[in-house]
Amino acid sequence: MKILRTLSLTLAVAIALMMLGGCVDTQARLQHARTEIAATLPAPYFEDLVTEAVDVDGNRLVLSIRSPAGDAARTREATGFDALKQSEQRALYDLCALPEIAQLVDSDAILVRRFVDRNDVLFFEIELPARKCSTPPAEPPVQP
Repeated sequence: MKILRTLSLTLAVAIALMMLGGCVDTQARLQHARTEIAATLPAPYFEDLVTEAVDVDGNRLVLSIRSPAGDAARTREATGFDALKQSEQRALYDLCALPEIAQLVDSDAILVRRFVDRNDVLFFEIELPARKCSTPPAEPPVQP
C-alpha cells in the first residue's frame, strides 16, 4: 500500500512539473517572439497605420497599431466598421507566416492586434490562438 501511495505521489508531481514546464516554455517563446518583433519596430502596417509596439500580456502577444490621424469614436460609428473588423480578423492570419510566430503554433499563445488612435483610444482589438495558424480562415462571402 505504501508503494502505491509513493508511486501515486511521484506521478502527481511528475504531471505537475510537466504542466509547469509547458507554461514556462510558452512564456519563454512569447518573450523571444516579442524581442525579435520589437527589433523591427516601428514598422508601417497599412496606409497611415504603424505597428509601434509589441508586448506580452499573460499568454497574449499584443501588437499595438496606431492610426496617427484617426479618431476611434468616429470610426466605430462609421458605416462599414464591422466589415473592417472582419477584414482585420482574417488578416491576422498573416502573422502566422512570420518566423517569430512559427515557434508559438504548438503553444497556448494568443496573437493580438490592438488598434488605437493618436490619443491611445481603442478602435478595436482582434485575437487568434496561435494553434489556429494551421487552419487558415475560409474566404469571405462575395458581396453582390
